[in-house]
Amino acid sequence: MFGFVCAGCGLELTSPLSQVVLPAHARQKYGNGLQLPVLMEPGTLVVDPEPWGPPWRTWEEIDPDEAAARGVFAPVHALSDGAPGAIVIAPGDARGTLLVPEKGGGYCCGLDWGDGPNMACAACGLPMASRIDDCSLWQAVWLAPNAVRRLPVDGTDAAPLSWKS
Repeated sequence: MFGFVCAGCGLELTSPLSQVVLPAHARQKYGNGLQLPVLMEPGTLVVDPEPWGPPWRTWEEIDPDEAAARGVFAPVHALSDGAPGAIVIAPGDARGTLLVPEKGGGYCCGLDWGDGPNMACAACGLPMASRIDDCSLWQAVWLAPNAVRRLPVDGTDAAPLSWKS
């Protein structure tokens, strides 16, 4: 099991977590107005190998070969140019954080990641995560890989678990 702390001040930011594989439905979105449930089971984490979050590049700014290398073969509104390696957790597993509502993005029914991290460390104010709970999006907290440090939790098994649906 692992926990995450603030890279700026070391404040504990999560409960103990076990690593699982990215759920197959993680990138699925549904029509406007439908409130989706929490993406991750409590006590689990995923490290997303793909770029995630801002900055965004529009389809016109992306070379077709680059898009194909990322598995995108048809035009999309935008692709993330953010850092790969975001850590995805259930919202209830976050600790020691403050919501920054003015960074909530272009939401209509909740928060999204459009303006960058909308959560900050409660101790030092470092922007460190994005809470997502807008309609048509899975509810989750995405920890910025450059703003947190992963630490083993003493006396626990660190082996990844499989995803349970």
